[in-house]
Amino acid sequence: MFGRMAYMELRTGWKGLLIFGLLILVVSAGMVQIFPTFRDSLTEELEGANKVSLELPEEQGGNITLSWESLENATSYMVLEDSRLSMVTAKLKYAGEETSITFEKDFEEKRYYAVTALLNETSDPLLIGIATTEEGENPFQELLQNPVYKGFTGGRNVNMLEPKGFITLEFFSWWWMLAGLFIAYLSVSVIASDFENRHMDVLLSTPISRRRYLIEKFGAMTVVALLIILVATAGLVGGLTSINALNEFSVDAVFLSLISCLPFLMVIAAVGVFTAVFFQKVRAGMGATFAFVFAEFFLYAFGGFSKSLEWMKTISIFKYWDYSSVIIDDFFKAGDFIVLAILAIVLLIISIWVFEKKDIPA
Repeated sequence: MFGRMAYMELRTGWKGLLIFGLLILVVSAGMVQIFPTFRDSLTEELEGANKVSLELPEEQGGNITLSWESLENATSYMVLEDSRLSMVTAKLKYAGEETSITFEKDFEEKRYYAVTALLNETSDPLLIGIATTEEGENPFQELLQNPVYKGFTGGRNVNMLEPKGFITLEFFSWWWMLAGLFIAYLSVSVIASDFENRHMDVLLSTPISRRRYLIEKFGAMTVVALLIILVATAGLVGGLTSINALNEFSVDAVFLSLISCLPFLMVIAAVGVFTAVFFQKVRAGMGATFAFVFAEFFLYAFGGFSKSLEWMKTISIFKYWDYSSVIIDDFFKAGDFIVLAILAIVLLIISIWVFEKKDIPA
């Protein structure tokens, strides 16, 4: 009966799949749960910002007006200027009794201004508040210029302070590794272990051809990949629901961004099947498959360093799984989905051909 071997594979490995599924569920849902805290920690107002006002000019060379609330019993005020919030290299900008100063904006970089008050000659300065010239900027803007991070966003400008940007970088930046290496491990072990345990000759002595054997093993891996995708989808949707963010990141976007990685995982499974058949050893096959996954990732990452290296992206499977297109652009790339699916099938056909030529150790 066709499908019996795939069924038996899923039946015998259900415990490991259940444990991994629970891990995926907890991590995917938990990742979303930390988003509000993460966002609030970066958008929290500077200390005393409501007591200090900073009016910026519309163009370079204009005047900045800094004003602050007066403090009862204050004898004088000081304004410190620095390019860093820590104020470790602060310079004295003003000292006097006024509660407002005006000065020329002759710089382009971000500046912080800390206003303090002196109550008497012997007391330490008392902080009134801090203001900045570029409040509300994306603190990850400079980081996202790194080609490696650009690879995770497809070169798009994402905002980590929004659910879409946060999930794009924080979830999908490790999802490919977690799910991909799990599929790589399974696809190699379920076949190579039959060689090492001397079960292969027994299995093929039954009315099961070598072709059917590999197709059913590959089919089982495809079902496993689909199951973990559905679990991750449930985790993300549940997490987004708990923080009331489904209006910003729809269920459809979550599902399509994850289901688009199915052929990506199928390619990894097909490579695992090939290495298992070729080496007939779990360790050798697993090492080769893991090396393939990481090599494909680095090809895609290095391809983003310069235009002369962009050709590297075309031979990387990561180029054809663009989850950012769904999340950021609301566009599912069906063509790339088909390309990876075809590649997986071609690799499986090659594996079958190699398997039929290989001798099975007794």
